Amino acid sequence: MGKRHVARLGGFIASALVGFTLLGPAVPHAAPLQIISRAYGGEAVLASDLDNAADTLELAGLQQKFERISRRVAPCVVSISAACSPVDSTESLRTETLNHERLEVILERTTRMVGTGFVIDSDGYILTNEHVVGEAENVWITTDDRKVYPALVIGSDPRSDLAILKIPAKNLPAVRFAAYDSLKRGQWAIALGNPYGLATEGEQCMSVGIVSALDRSLPKLSKKENRLYNNLIQTTAQINPGNSGGPLFDLNGDVIGINTAVILPEKKTNGIGFAMPVTPRLVQAIHDLKEGREIVYGYMGVMVSTATEHDRQVAGVTNAIGVRVDGVEGDSPASDTAVIKERDVIVQINGEIVRDSDHFVRVIGAAGVERPAKISLYRDGKMVETELTLRRRQLSTAAVTRESRRFRWQGMLLGPIPANWQPPKGSEQNQPTRGLMVIGITDSSPFLKDHIIQGDVITAVGGKTIADVLELQKVLNEVSLANCQVSVAGRQKAVVQVAD
Repeated sequence: MGKRHVARLGGFIASALVGFTLLGPAVPHAAPLQIISRAYGGEAVLASDLDNAADTLELAGLQQKFERISRRVAPCVVSISAACSPVDSTESLRTETLNHERLEVILERTTRMVGTGFVIDSDGYILTNEHVVGEAENVWITTDDRKVYPALVIGSDPRSDLAILKIPAKNLPAVRFAAYDSLKRGQWAIALGNPYGLATEGEQCMSVGIVSALDRSLPKLSKKENRLYNNLIQTTAQINPGNSGGPLFDLNGDVIGINTAVILPEKKTNGIGFAMPVTPRLVQAIHDLKEGREIVYGYMGVMVSTATEHDRQVAGVTNAIGVRVDGVEGDSPASDTAVIKERDVIVQINGEIVRDSDHFVRVIGAAGVERPAKISLYRDGKMVETELTLRRRQLSTAAVTRESRRFRWQGMLLGPIPANWQPPKGSEQNQPTRGLMVIGITDSSPFLKDHIIQGDVITAVGGKTIADVLELQKVLNEVSLANCQVSVAGRQKAVVQVAD
């Protein structure tokens, strides 16, 4: 029995161990040859020769198809560079002052992470894995044509390992998502991305393989990272650390998955890549994150395993479905109501048949907490219909939402005005309805001399009003900062000289 590392692909972070069995060397077999009979005194011809000629023509056409797909989809794919400590230079926020060499100088001063993303909306919205940017203080992306943009994390969900970035750009080429029911084992799979940071200058790396399996799970990695790594695509398209968050395409150039994890290769073996499939639930999650909404997961409080044939016989289940309840956690929805007991076999939740334990986790997570979940289970040979109100699952890592977006600029940490915030007593400012609050400010900030302090609300920059971090990103990218006027609610304008 050997060991292999299962790694998330962003930032070269190895994370879990999985056992595997070494197989003996394969014995090559000669292909059977069919001889076409001599006719009219002609030479004998091998049918395999005719097949090879046809195969050569087919492979040439396939190669051209790969090239066309590469040209079409590469502009949609970006390399991601992230700094794990704050970078507080004005040039790092402006596209016109950035290129690969300038970015390298910036990143040399900090710990960096690398990954991949792809454009999902032409207005500058980019999808990637949350683990690529979850610990980042600053983020940049590089397009296939070598342009560098500052990026903001505007939405994230650690449990599903998804994050949405926004860059100050318009009219970008965006990907298309494939229909979920079109995904089949054996179909071609094409990966574009930034393995080992090799594409941080642009020119995304492309690899080709097939979908080798569907519905794979990585339970040890899921438990270690507190994420949902199940229902995955397994692919032979070569993906490596740095490919995280990148797209897996089909032969139509449509996205079938998001490259997320890899079993790292060892001597005489190849790595095995995994991608999250594009499902209706994933597409809905992407839409929610783009709008800055938090994704809430249901929590029942039971430990389950896929029901065996014996479990189903004892409970009275006739079909090969369901999960067996192995235990009920204390202080949980399941224990509070006592409607679910050990050895019950749960077969349906809100009308959706539960196939196995992985599927149960996904269904419970998507069940919501606003109304009771309808549960069908079997116990002692009888079917029981019941309802149970789930709780929100508490996550160990905070998600980025509209309310928690942050922007670092000139020693200030800025964010939205809290909904329940009131101006300090004796303050000259009224309750502002628009602007960004100064959440923190360093001793080196040039705005200190203008007496800007924590709790102030900035309402305009460079003469342009700002309501959120996206507007500030746009202003700083477009407006000259030579004489930047910052307006603070309840005060006169503070004029601060900011170096370009």
